[in-house]
Parts: sequence; C-alpha cells; structure tokens
Amino acid sequence: MGIGARFGRNFDRLLDCLALVGCALIMFQVISVSFEVIVRYFFGFSFGWVTSLNEWSLVFLTFLGVAWLQREGGHTNDDSIMQKFPAPVRVMARAAAWGLALLTTAVLTWYGAKVAWQNYVNESYDFFKIREVPLFYIYAVIPFGSLLWLIQLLRSMRREVHDNRAGARHDTTDV
Repeated sequence: MGIGARFGRNFDRLLDCLALVGCALIMFQVISVSFEVIVRYFFGFSFGWVTSLNEWSLVFLTFLGVAWLQREGGHTNDDSIMQKFPAPVRVMARAAAWGLALLTTAVLTWYGAKVAWQNYVNESYDFFKIREVPLFYIYAVIPFGSLLWLIQLLRSMRREVHDNRAGARHDTTDV
C-alpha cells in the first residue's frame, strides 16, 4: 500500500472519528437544553453554562464535521441552471467553483489560525460566558476544521478529475 493510499485511509478514519464527535455534540445539545428547560420550568433557575457550551458546540460541530460532509457529498449542489449551458461552460463553472471553495477554505485556515494564535498569545477569555475557558480553545477548531476541509476538497477535486478522465476514455472507446 502506497503512502497516498495509507494517508487517505487514515484521513478517512480521522473524519469518521470527528463525525462521531459531532454526533456526541448533537446529543449533548439535545440533552443539556432539555435539562435546562425542565429545571427552569420546575425549579425557576437556569445554568449559565448551558447556553455558552451549546453556542461553542455549534462552532465545533460545524468545523469538525465539514470535511466529513464534503467527503460524503452532503453539501448542497443545485446544477439545474448549469445543465442548460454547453459542456465547456459547465466545466469552466465547475473549475471556478472548485477554485472559490479552495480559496475560501485557505482563507478560513489562515485567518482562523491567526486569530486562534492571537487569542493564545493574549491569553484571552470570554468574560460574558464561561470565564475559565481560554478563547484559544474555542477558536482553534476553526483552522483545524478548515484545513481538514481544504484537504478533503483537494481529494474530492482529484477524484472528480480522475473520474472525468476515466469517463472520457470510456466514451471514446465506445465510438
């Protein structure tokens, strides 16, 4: 097994593990919010940490699951308008979409790392939420997840190019 295949297999395992973490986060959100509502209704008080942890878990859920969702083809894609254009226009539009996606994930990775590092250096805390948790831990997931998404985009793009070439070779042999 080559290095690329081994990397791909291990990367897929990482994405699967992060998807499980995302499932656990969703379960935490459901249970903690339900508990919060019940306690507030029956006992008249609430836990301040529930809202904060749920807000942060949404960020974690998004950035830990985005690469897995890309791999599974779960992002929205409406090509009904593009089907009306000739094939060369569709190819150019698809290339532009890949370029925009790669640029977006690269910017998210770069600036996310920059902001996370700045929060680490400054030892920043969110005093309006849970004061004991440094913001670095919250922001660090953004460049991490964006980098995984960037890698998965490159893998998906490579697979699409390979499949298109294989399809083109197959089409020419049938003529």
